[in-house]
Amino acid sequence: MQKSESTPILIIGQGLAGTLLSYHLLKKNIKHKVIDVAKEGSASVAAAGLINPIVVKRVTKTWQADLFYPYAHKLYQELESFLDKRFYYPMPIKKIYGKDDAAFWQQRLQKEKLDNYIATNAQFNLPDGIHQPFGYGTIHTCARLNMAGMLQSYRRYLVDNEMLIESDFNDEELIIRKVYIQWQHLKADKVIFCRGSFDAGSQFFKHLKWNNTKGELLNAAIPQLSIDYILSKGIFVMPVGNHQFKIGATYTHHWDNLESTDEKLQELLQKWSVISELPLKINKQLTGIRPTLADRRPVLQFLNENPRIGIFNGLGSRGGLMAPYLANTMVEKLINIDQ
Repeated sequence: MQKSESTPILIIGQGLAGTLLSYHLLKKNIKHKVIDVAKEGSASVAAAGLINPIVVKRVTKTWQADLFYPYAHKLYQELESFLDKRFYYPMPIKKIYGKDDAAFWQQRLQKEKLDNYIATNAQFNLPDGIHQPFGYGTIHTCARLNMAGMLQSYRRYLVDNEMLIESDFNDEELIIRKVYIQWQHLKADKVIFCRGSFDAGSQFFKHLKWNNTKGELLNAAIPQLSIDYILSKGIFVMPVGNHQFKIGATYTHHWDNLESTDEKLQELLQKWSVISELPLKINKQLTGIRPTLADRRPVLQFLNENPRIGIFNGLGSRGGLMAPYLANTMVEKLINIDQ
């Protein structure tokens, strides 16, 4: 029989949301434990890790970009030092212009006051083999986050400090008491769910309007291409070192399984052919389910009917950008609810 334990906070899930929530709790010296086991379909594991505060198609700032980007930029560098691991790589996006894009970007630059984010003058110095008949504009404030590497490093920290419980979790196993919540041998003051798309099936969050999407991307080698920035035209082409790239991503609102599809493979290859005819070798086609709500806003809340149960979720395709700031916000909510 296992000995009974207790913890102030129990986090369910160690994806992007759970990891950054845990780290912010550490920064506040709030003790906690994390329950997690690897699951197929995790968006955090499959994610490309593109951090971009600009909506490329409309050339406007994303929601709360002025808050999210500087906080994320600082936080990831801080977390790198904490874990002694490199996983955050600032790099610009070169958006290859269509026929009228240069004029449109200039218009948006002035109207949206984007001087700190973009450069609109058409440049033409992309490598041979990249189609650029109208040049390109640049988004400076972008980065690649090696999300899988970050999560693995943080997981080792949790294991080394006896903060991780590697186990499946079933909502039905929670026993809700007046002054605590119990899961198996563990008693917690509060439980916060951070399971991404899996929380859509939870009995506690049926009231939320979920609108998850399936995404597919490629890990590919392009031997004749060597760049230290991200290309964008319909898709992104992100270098990860040694002529290796992540190419994506697609969106599917209805799906039967988590398998990759030939339809989306052909879509990605067709969009690559618009950018370049350089040969590429596909190493792997990845899929993941992005946790998204109908209003496309993240959810950070504790249940009205039971404030011991919370959720930090709905980060969608811009989770890498939003999660650092919002994790801090969630911790502040946690502190305030106890006062």
